Amino acid sequence: MKRSRKKLFIVAGAVFLVLVLICGLLLLRKRNRMRAVAMIGDFGERVNFTLSADGKTNIVKGYYVLSENNTFLSIRDLAGALSGTEKHFNVQRGKNGVQWEINTERNYVNTTKKENTPFATVYPGAFSGSNDAQGRDGLLLYSPSVSIDGEKQEYMWYYKAGPDGSPVTDDAFVSLIDFGLMLNLDIQFTDKTALSVSMDQGFILDIERFEKSEYFRDLDGVILGNITAGEILYANDASAPNEIASTSKLMTWLLLQEAVDDGRLVLTDTVKISEDVMKLTNSTYGKDICQANWAVGKEVTLQDLAAAMLLPSSNESALAIAEAVAHAYGHTENLEAHFVQMMNDRAYTLGLSSAMFYNASGLPDYAADQMSAKRANRMTASDLYVLAAYILTNYRAEFTAISAQPTIKLPSFGENVWAVSTYSSYFSSYSLSGMKTGTTDRAGNCIVASMDIKADDEVQTIVAVLLGAETKKMRNEQLSVLLEYARQYYRNR
Repeated sequence: MKRSRKKLFIVAGAVFLVLVLICGLLLLRKRNRMRAVAMIGDFGERVNFTLSADGKTNIVKGYYVLSENNTFLSIRDLAGALSGTEKHFNVQRGKNGVQWEINTERNYVNTTKKENTPFATVYPGAFSGSNDAQGRDGLLLYSPSVSIDGEKQEYMWYYKAGPDGSPVTDDAFVSLIDFGLMLNLDIQFTDKTALSVSMDQGFILDIERFEKSEYFRDLDGVILGNITAGEILYANDASAPNEIASTSKLMTWLLLQEAVDDGRLVLTDTVKISEDVMKLTNSTYGKDICQANWAVGKEVTLQDLAAAMLLPSSNESALAIAEAVAHAYGHTENLEAHFVQMMNDRAYTLGLSSAMFYNASGLPDYAADQMSAKRANRMTASDLYVLAAYILTNYRAEFTAISAQPTIKLPSFGENVWAVSTYSSYFSSYSLSGMKTGTTDRAGNCIVASMDIKADDEVQTIVAVLLGAETKKMRNEQLSVLLEYARQYYRNR
């Protein structure tokens, strides 16, 4: 009996140890899963800022995201702090597909009852997941649709991550620059965690401010100019050759248009999707609108290919155009290679001395050698500006008929297939007429943009080239700053 009881105790003890081990493993697994969910986004250190405006001081919650001074403020807290001042605005959750509605004609209506109350805990500690009690939170970067006085725009803001990794959407945390651009607010640091909003002026941009803050120093190249007046407004590292990714497709489009001018092609012509084009379509570089609708031998129009190439940046459409143009000039094999030679020859005649093209799309290209070098199309920001100016000067109507559109239907691709712009929704307040984005690991986030403004009693065209932004958010923000600077430059002179 004692032996049986002893045996029972041993078995029970073993079962208990197994259960403890299983629970420990499950807890560890859950902890690691929560950490992985939180790390999908970024993390921010909580900061309780004091914000002074019109003689009043309020607490505004905010974050240093990833690094100190990379400051994002609660949009509700800022609205509460500015309520009753000349810079007031109301913000509320939107409807009908708009996540946030901002009205600069109204004071803020307190809805959450948490506005302008400080974080209870702000001291830093080791990050261990979302909602960390040590003062760091998981943050998720979102691109909400925002209505500002009825004008729909998009920005990239942070939401706090909940314990399960989903966004907590009752508040949004917005960069100081976005507040300046959206609401014309001049927000300045007066101390390490103290800010003030000027009642006397709005968000003012000038060359001295760019240089003092080294705002564009992290880019590979930037240039801003007025192609109508032949005036360069700002440039930094604009003469350094760099990878240009899909902005290469501007040259591909130009050669297509010139083939049309030569009578070699008509945009309503159809071309058959080749095996090489389909191979690219089915790769990781292919686009859904092509993968879901194309097959070898399918016939699509050149005008649909051009729209797919310029708006959603379809690489396979660029290759199909390259093959069509090369064939139109009498080539029957190695079609892209002949087209690339045409690209480089055309760059030479345009005086683009820094240009070197390896393919029609801007994708990485590998040399056929044991030491296979990774090559990429490259150009200086200055030469890319010249190419953009040439297109807009000589083919403005033809190019902007595509590039200025947010979406274009592609009937030859299939029923209800649309090309959607990669940039128009982010810059809707600037009414861009084009031109092209581009992104690869090495090139970073690039963009060539154009907009029209009224200056000296005539419409003038502004072109901005920005190469090598670290993220899409930084690209969008830095381009917005350039475009706003151009607006202010001509408005104030």
